[in-house]
Amino acid sequence: MGPFSTGRPDRFEEWLRAPAPLESTHPRFDVRRAIPSEFDAIYDLVDDSFGVRRSRALYDWLYRHNPYGPARCWVVIDRASGRVVGSTASWPWPMARGTQAIDGIQAGDWVIAPAWQRQGISELRSRVRESHAWQDSIAALSWPNEKSRGSGIKRGRREQILGPVPKVVLMLDAKAYLAQRGWPTPIRVVAGGAADAAAALWRTAWLRAQRDGAVEPVRRFDSHFDAVTERCMLWQGLWSPHAAEFLNWRYLDRPEGRYAAFAITKSDVVLGYYVLKYETPAAWLMEFVAPAVSRNVGAALVRHMIATARAAGCAYVKFSAPPSWRHWRLFYAAGFVHVPSEIYMWPGGELSEVLQLDHWQWVPGDMDEL
Repeated sequence: MGPFSTGRPDRFEEWLRAPAPLESTHPRFDVRRAIPSEFDAIYDLVDDSFGVRRSRALYDWLYRHNPYGPARCWVVIDRASGRVVGSTASWPWPMARGTQAIDGIQAGDWVIAPAWQRQGISELRSRVRESHAWQDSIAALSWPNEKSRGSGIKRGRREQILGPVPKVVLMLDAKAYLAQRGWPTPIRVVAGGAADAAAALWRTAWLRAQRDGAVEPVRRFDSHFDAVTERCMLWQGLWSPHAAEFLNWRYLDRPEGRYAAFAITKSDVVLGYYVLKYETPAAWLMEFVAPAVSRNVGAALVRHMIATARAAGCAYVKFSAPPSWRHWRLFYAAGFVHVPSEIYMWPGGELSEVLQLDHWQWVPGDMDEL
């Protein structure tokens, strides 16, 4: 099956029935797979554990409405009360190795109820989950926070955690960017003003490229976008092919968040597109699809993206990708600069290249925190 084959199957029922021979021998806790009717209890647990309440609409979008199937959750149950005291989720995610589609997941929401921590639940849950017959055959993406990294290191997984991975920023208003980082007012006014003037001059000269088509808003992604995504994003290693149905779900159908999608077209042919998540003061460039060999298309998209972010009141644009990202030269020329990164990647699976960063391609749209 190719990476953009239509009708990817929902394999939830297969996952639910596949063998997982290791069972909990703990006298207090059971570990098992959850079914969708239990998701509401998982939502409450995640809210309590993170101390941040997500809307039920956002939870349902993520856990129930993924076009590739429901979330695959492993829960820890306190036998005495029947209460869910631990959970970890994975969401089916489009994944490919070169031109071949493979099973993929995005992992996250690794939580334990606050009153039940430090009782060995993480290790117990991991042992049972990792006995699942699919464990080694699925390519997994996860983006652990500091606490999750610490837990992984304690369990001897330090070598599996990659990073920090590259993160860059394009400053549109350097004074505002420096203010957010606590620079004194006199210094940020002088330094920010000089940086803004230099960046504006540089971008004006560089982005004077001839536009190859018209840039228009995307109301819905359709199959016409699949061709340009495959042509521009195909990667010989591990990557996530974002087909139209995924893009619609990921951005346009998401119940929260502000996203703007634009495509450049010529004679009704899509040449490239981008998706921007815009907040104040920051924006994230979530998707950027353009021919690597054509400066004109990429430059036109960057120019339009800058205008979109400015109009939304954003002071800077953030982006992250592996060192082998095909558009780094384009982004550096546009003024993106590296900044300290708090982003770590924890990949999974038995493919030989999963722990080699240069074998991956991803974009911020593949990160669960966004």
